[in-house]
Amino acid sequence: MQGQVTVLDVAEAAGELGVPGVAVGVDHGGKREIVTYGVTSVEHGRPVDEATLFQIGSTAKTFTATAIMVLVDQGRIELDQPVRRYLPELRLRDDSTTETLTVGRLLNHTAGWDGGDVWTDTGEGDDALERSAALLADLPQQFAPGTDASYNNAAFVLAGRVVEKVTGETFERALGRLVLDPLGLRRTLTSLNEIMTRPFAVGHRAVGAAGPADGTLSVCRPWSDPRGYLPAGARLASSLDDQLTWARFQLGDGRSPDGTRVLSEQRLRAMHTPTTSHELWPGVQVGIAWLLREIDGVRLIEHHGDVSGQHSTVTVVPEHDFAIVVLTNATPSGRELAERVVRETLETRLGLVERPPEPLSLSPDELAPYAGRYRTEGLDLRVVVDGEGLVIHGTLTDDGVAETLEFPSRLLPNERFLVVGGPFAGLQGEFVREAAAGAVVAVKHVGRLVPRAAEPSA
Repeated sequence: MQGQVTVLDVAEAAGELGVPGVAVGVDHGGKREIVTYGVTSVEHGRPVDEATLFQIGSTAKTFTATAIMVLVDQGRIELDQPVRRYLPELRLRDDSTTETLTVGRLLNHTAGWDGGDVWTDTGEGDDALERSAALLADLPQQFAPGTDASYNNAAFVLAGRVVEKVTGETFERALGRLVLDPLGLRRTLTSLNEIMTRPFAVGHRAVGAAGPADGTLSVCRPWSDPRGYLPAGARLASSLDDQLTWARFQLGDGRSPDGTRVLSEQRLRAMHTPTTSHELWPGVQVGIAWLLREIDGVRLIEHHGDVSGQHSTVTVVPEHDFAIVVLTNATPSGRELAERVVRETLETRLGLVERPPEPLSLSPDELAPYAGRYRTEGLDLRVVVDGEGLVIHGTLTDDGVAETLEFPSRLLPNERFLVVGGPFAGLQGEFVREAAAGAVVAVKHVGRLVPRAAEPSA
């Protein structure tokens, strides 16, 4: 890229990575630039434009959290109060957590139980979310709330259920009334019956080991994950123009484009402020739903989503009154495309250069303690030594969709590692020891805390 997002740049990158369709938007000082490329489906698609609906996956968590914060503004929810104040019927596997877990812990990934990455279909009725929340009683507690951070889809399911109980409405209706309608987000939809009447993208995944490089892509079916997991990232679909409006809202004072007060500026800023000292992964702090990091000392507020073969990302840079949105209809190649577009745009537009850390040079014997199996619900990792580095073979369930990926990695100081290839290149994680010099007992990977598993008997 030469200082701007152009059709040629996006088209070339999408073609190289095998992404059928992409929509990119930049908002700098209130001035928008939009680039779209490709088609909504490789089977029978129409051209992608700024009105095309993409599933935004976990970026929906920022909408769920905002609905909670509007209710905080109204005095109907307090973040430091136990969830049981609003959900007396709450049952979790750990009794202490059931009694003491606060609403705030649901919104910053510090609730402490398994992340809830396996999404059970609880039907299409208005009780879908209630039934999904009831399933959380089966999830094992990994750590006491607030003592660590691990990416947690299930916590946002529970947050959505709190919204339902406090408002007396379905989550979809409450989200519309509290957030979507006041902001004029008319192309951000939760109903399949509405989405199917609009131009919408379908997701794609690579077929076979060669991946998308040979042009072999499969349309994802079903198109949507279950209704009961909407607050965590299922189903919610949005257009590029609406996502740019959402990004501009983050840069404002809590008002909609027409001046309507949606959220107090105090609450909006609180969402962009670290809420825990525990990093979700190295260099990434958590606000209220939003993920926070710095490049060259400049704060970035962002979120990503991967669901049903589609990827979204929203990155906001308040210091420069700048935002960029990327929506794609392929995974994992769409994620790699979005990372490339965001990284190069931040560098060329704002001079923010992300410099990867220098990896260590270690022998196979020094790497051997990290090798082995690690497992949690929805994530199965096999770590093997490969020359001076490690390869993490992972079957990952991200927002309910299982994919097998490889993460070539190099060790960094302080038990951390850097993914050096593939769609997650640049992502950092870390290994966890039982004590300062004890055995490696877990790994933090893609934001999840994954305990070491016993090796199968010979």
